[in-house]
This record gives sequence, structure tokens and C-alpha cells, in this order.
Amino acid sequence: MTDKYLDDLLKFQHAVDQRATGLAEDMVRELRAARADIVGKLAALADDAGDNFADMPLSRKKALLETQAAAIDKVLAQVYATAGDQLHEAGQDVIQASATQTATAMSELTGGAAVGLGTAFTLDMTKAWFESSTVEGLTINNFLSKLQASARDRIISAGRRALIEGKGVQAAARMIRMEGIEGSVPGLEGLARTFLLSASNHARETIIEKKFSDVVAGWKRMVVLDGRTCVACGSMDGKIYKPGEPRPSLPAHWRCRCLYTVVTPTWRDLGIDIDEMADTGRTTVKHTGKTVHHKDGSTSTKFKVAEVDRTKPGENYAAWMKRQMDEDPAFVRRVLGKTRFELFKAGKLSLSGMVTDGRIKNLSEL
Repeated sequence: MTDKYLDDLLKFQHAVDQRATGLAEDMVRELRAARADIVGKLAALADDAGDNFADMPLSRKKALLETQAAAIDKVLAQVYATAGDQLHEAGQDVIQASATQTATAMSELTGGAAVGLGTAFTLDMTKAWFESSTVEGLTINNFLSKLQASARDRIISAGRRALIEGKGVQAAARMIRMEGIEGSVPGLEGLARTFLLSASNHARETIIEKKFSDVVAGWKRMVVLDGRTCVACGSMDGKIYKPGEPRPSLPAHWRCRCLYTVVTPTWRDLGIDIDEMADTGRTTVKHTGKTVHHKDGSTSTKFKVAEVDRTKPGENYAAWMKRQMDEDPAFVRRVLGKTRFELFKAGKLSLSGMVTDGRIKNLSEL
């Protein structure tokens, strides 16, 4: 694999991330626009109930909350149906672009002729991706339903507290916005980033398997080399799967950024006594995080690039982290946490030893 192939792939993944940012903004805008409708329905139902919530019999409290939940679900159903449509449209864009980028890159890598991609081919890929791709065992529609239920529960909880505390309409609306609506924003942002990367991976792997299978010597799992990559994924960096060998689907989890790169035969595999091009390493990034306080009372973390470097030739995530123990132990501590850091530093625990069945072990399991 050439440095150009890998660099082009990483640049494309950055473009996918930017597309995900735009998609997330669109979906969040729809959710926030529904707030006035939700607040209005809750206020009307509370007004119709008449008595102060605290003075109501338990049966009437239950009936009011059930009626409110149904009203909220009706509004949110439209919000998340629209989110599904937006995700499908964005996924189709990403699949088309990823398929084109992959076909071009593989043709250049193998020295073969350009591969044509028909519209029907990419539409079929989009349909298969949207209906069957999973992350943590859930399809896109499963996640949309889960996010809708979570948003409904947050709003109901905030509305119930407002009723119990006897808040006025404006105070209740503020609580619903801060706890219910804004609390649901990260879920939509995660949905956009996770599944657009899923779309990109699906298109890349499909194109290579269907159009370039004769030059595939294997699949190598690759992670992003920064402090936001989880240990479970980091421990798998560089693992190679042979053609036809079962491999975990990627993204492996919510907000996972892992992908597979194709491994092509070496010159010597082809019977030609020539050395491969020298490995010049991969880009590494370290971020600093800053908590941002918003006017509505919510917070978020804004990351800023603090340092960009490159790995040594052949260095994977585990080897890079081990080197950082000497060069920047504070960084390793931020990534691993105090207990795992101390065990890693003492040589009593490797990164792979921190993981079991694709998940990070609890401290009690170490």
C-alpha cells in the first residue's frame, strides 16, 4: 500500500466527518424547531387537567403523564422520521463519493483501467446499507427509535418536575429546552458521525470485494492515532484479516472511527524480487479540550489540535502509546486513567490486556 493511497483515504474520511457535521446540524435544527409545539401541547394538557399537579389523585397524575407522553411521541415521531430521511440522503451522497474515490484509488494502486460504477449499483449499496448495517447490534431504524424514546423520556421528566415544582409556562419551557431538547442533541450528533462513517466503510469494502477481489491479500484494521480513540479499538490497530476470514463490522461502536484498509500483494508475492516502498509512518494528533458553557445552560467540549506528529515506520497504536510513556506520560495518563496508566507504566498490563470481547474491562476485572 502506498502513502498516497493512505493519505487520500484519510483525507476522504475527513470530508465524511465534515458532511456528518452538516447532517447533525440539520437534524438538531429540526429537533429544536419542535420545542415550541411540544411546550404548547404540554401546557394545554396541564391546563385542561385543571387541578394543581401535586393535589391530583395518583390515577389522574398517571393519566396526565401518559397523555403528555403520547402527545410528545407524536411530535417526535415526525422529527426522527425526518432525521431518518436526512440520514438516508446524506448516506447516499457518501456512498456515491466513497465508491468513486475507492474505485479511482484502487485503479491507481493496481495500475488497472478505471472501473465504471452505474447508478443502480450505488443505489443498491445505499439500500443495503440503510436497511441492514448495524452498530452494537442495532440498525439505523433501531437507533432512531431508541433516540426518540430517550428524547421523550427526557422531556417528560423535565415537564413532570416543572409540574411538581409549580413552575410557570416560561420556566417549564426553559427546563424542557435545557434538559429535554438539548440533552437529546448529542444523540443526533453521534448518529450522524457513526452512520456516515458506516456508509463510507460499506461502500469502500463493497467496491473492493466486488471489483478488485483478485488483488486483495487481506484487510488491515486502522484506528485514528489520537487521544480520543478508545483502548478497545486501539488494541486492534494493525490486525490483519485474510480474504474470506470473518472480521468485525466497522464502526464497532457508537462514534467509532475505525476502518479497514486493503492489503495488496507484495512484489515478492508476485514473484518479483523488489523491496516495497519504505513506510514513512502515520499522522498522530493530540488535542486539548475546553468546556464551553452555552447560554441555555448546556455545556459541550471543544477540542483544539495541540500537536501533530508522525509515528515511526511500522508503529501501531499500542507501540505509539508505549513510546508516549517516555515522551509524554501525561498524555497516556489522560487516555488510560490513573489505574490503567500505573499498570501500563509498570509493565503489568498491556493494551490488549485491558480489553475482553471487544470491550474495555472494568477496573474490577484487571
